[in-house]
Amino acid sequence: MWLPSCVLCEVVRSQVERAIQNIIVNAIRYSPDGAQVKVAVSVFHGTVHCEVENTGIHIPDEILPHLFEAFYHADRSYNSGTGGTGLGLYIVKTVMENRKAKYGIKNTEQRVMFWFELPKKEVPVSNSI
Repeated sequence: MWLPSCVLCEVVRSQVERAIQNIIVNAIRYSPDGAQVKVAVSVFHGTVHCEVENTGIHIPDEILPHLFEAFYHADRSYNSGTGGTGLGLYIVKTVMENRKAKYGIKNTEQRVMFWFELPKKEVPVSNSI
């Protein structure tokens, strides 16, 4: 695994941009004040792997599979004071599945991490000096 300075993926920009925006907004929105949101990108075996992790929060494991359902709210209240509609991660799921991308969400030590993988676009190397 190596850390890239720049990676390219062949995607529909508006769709993947919306998905990434929803992931990051959720990480910020559902973190307590003073928490951190970490974004990491790596390349492994021709795949671009991205992780977005927010600190200071943990979601019960039994709830995790439902987070990608349309209109689902973990606390079962309308918006938990966040203004959310329950469609953000459903949109992410739809975009990722349309791209045939792998994705998921999991708890880490006192944190929640969303991850996804997209095929890396190979760029031809120029022979000019």
